Amino acid sequence: MSFCILIPTINQKELLEQALDYYAKNFPKTKKYIVDNGNQDIQRYDEHTTIYVQKSNLGVAASWNYLIKKAIEDGHDKFLILNDDIILTLDEETIIRIICRWTEQFIVCRPFYNWCSFILSKTIYDKVGAFDENFKICYFEDNDYKYRMDLQGIQIKYEDLLSPEVYNNSMTIKKDPSLNNFIDNRLYYLEKWGDEPSKEKYIIPFNK
Repeated sequence: MSFCILIPTINQKELLEQALDYYAKNFPKTKKYIVDNGNQDIQRYDEHTTIYVQKSNLGVAASWNYLIKKAIEDGHDKFLILNDDIILTLDEETIIRIICRWTEQFIVCRPFYNWCSFILSKTIYDKVGAFDENFKICYFEDNDYKYRMDLQGIQIKYEDLLSPEVYNNSMTIKKDPSLNNFIDNRLYYLEKWGDEPSKEKYIIPFNK
């Protein structure tokens, strides 16, 4: 088992650098992959941090896929995926224990925190497929993946330990309201699954 940390970011440099400083000290052996959608000149705090600067904003779903692809190319099969506006105050040993405890389940922090902190395995990613990049910028890409996991019979384990110590919900959108794509993504979700999250009617996308 080889886990790594994946973080997409666009405009949270201040808080992200605080987090990266913490992760460098408490995850010293863990590879950290950052996709910078905002060209923020982010500081690296250890040799295990790689930052991929993008010419334009990939959006959440595409950023997750991009980072997972990079991680798989480097031989990783477990991905601790974090928001850029949180700090998860754990360490390598704790993450390994969590992964070993729940083996191939999808592990995520409590619903109150959305999907700001979760662990996805390559096995599940291969089975469910990539995140749907038709969800532009942000919103509903996590609901879509959850429903697709439900259809595959994959269990979701809510893990309190994955709840972040520092959590600034939606700070990215507060800093730049143009990043809010809620309405368009909601309409796409309704078209794809026939109703809102938890009320889906289709078991095949677009009922085809």
